[in-house]
Amino acid sequence: MMFARLKNGQTTKYNSSLSEFVRNADSSKKKKVYSRVIDRAVETQNSVVKQAELLQTR
Repeated sequence: MMFARLKNGQTTKYNSSLSEFVRNADSSKKKKVYSRVIDRAVETQNSVVKQAELLQTR
């Protein structure tokens, strides 16, 4: 679905704050944000793995 508009040549004039950030932020700001996002994703994944391990030991 997400890429259907691209295949059909449709685009939108709406720019999200995320897309604006990706286009306009300098690389040091992007690195900081990406690092925080990755750190949080790793924490979430570790939590899910830990919960799955606890369920298996029951």
